[in-house]
Amino acid sequence: MANNSDSQAYTAASTMGAGCIPRWIYLPEELWLRVFSFLSHGDLTQAACTCHLFNRLTSDQSLWRSVRIEGSVRLSDAWLASVGRRRPEGLSLTRCRDTRGTVTAAGLRALFKQCGDRITELDVSNSAGVTLTGDSVLLHASTHCRNLSNVNLAWSAATQNGVIALARSVSRLEKVNLNGCPVTDEAINILLELHGQCLTELELFGCHALTPSSLMHLGEKCPSLRVLNLGRVPKATDTCLMRLATSMKLVQTLNLTALTAVRDQSVHIFSQHCPNLQHLILTSCLQITDKSLVEIATYLPKICSLDVSGCRRVSDVGVQALAMNCRLLNTLDLSSTSISKRGVCLLGSYCRDSLQSVKLSFCQDITENAVHKLVENCHRLKLLHLYGCRAVKDLNGIQRARPSIEIHHDLQSRK
Repeated sequence: MANNSDSQAYTAASTMGAGCIPRWIYLPEELWLRVFSFLSHGDLTQAACTCHLFNRLTSDQSLWRSVRIEGSVRLSDAWLASVGRRRPEGLSLTRCRDTRGTVTAAGLRALFKQCGDRITELDVSNSAGVTLTGDSVLLHASTHCRNLSNVNLAWSAATQNGVIALARSVSRLEKVNLNGCPVTDEAINILLELHGQCLTELELFGCHALTPSSLMHLGEKCPSLRVLNLGRVPKATDTCLMRLATSMKLVQTLNLTALTAVRDQSVHIFSQHCPNLQHLILTSCLQITDKSLVEIATYLPKICSLDVSGCRRVSDVGVQALAMNCRLLNTLDLSSTSISKRGVCLLGSYCRDSLQSVKLSFCQDITENAVHKLVENCHRLKLLHLYGCRAVKDLNGIQRARPSIEIHHDLQSRK
């Protein structure tokens, strides 16, 4: 931390001219550092140009331990070089766009060469540009940053070339997000072979090219997995899921969105063999029925979050099993299911001490009275989705029942 020195503050202030010394220049440096901690790193760079005191304070290492730039379109080689000189432990360039080519290969090379082995976390999700692509970033980062352990490449267009370079260069990968990337079996097999024992989080949502040959070995190669996202991986088979379920005893978060292979039997196996499962996403798994919810209620009574939106064969029967057995359930998405007013009332009666977020959008058979009961009884409820619920019209009355709740609806568009 920077040293608090009145003489240094006076020296900095005196450069502004006699009789022009503002009182705020004498604030304790600890207070200035606290103020600067709320600024973005782009703003910190501008503040550094204000005076000698700010230049010194904004260079404090505590402000640059984790650098986060989001949605920027003004990146340049010079700015990346200034970030590299800070030697951060974490670097996030999310949703950045380099459409004009102001970031070059030389700029990326300088950035990661200066960061060196100090950096352990890298996030370039949703970034794009002439040079700012997943592969370009990975090829330079893997050359100079051997201690990377947490890498987020979601929707960065990273291919097998970048992923393989990363896997072969760094010493220990623990969290890898490849959502939406066109990676192949070869890249995943190498990743699992070299880092499977260390991986605790692996996200492969929307990786359409992956086949059962690589997915089949996930459970065996990654015994420490806590988070697995296989949503919209269309080639996943029933056999593949069964094999995964029997070998992932530590998994806590599982996303199987829109997998046609997911059936009641799959959910039964996962529920039995994954006792630590707390967050389960089964969005648009059209084959599952109330039997799946009964299985979850039976074998996973400590589940906290469940998403079965779009599962039309889920009804009040399954919801009743959940409500009566899963007393820790705080997040539930039942949008576009066949739940009726009875199911909503059951949630209000049995989950009053746990529910914080409930989504009931496009559930046509729920009533306004049932929603009122849910809101009145569930004293921890913070979020409620009611899009397309045409029977629910008195939103002001619901809001009055619990003023702190955030209600999402489309009532205005219905008028």
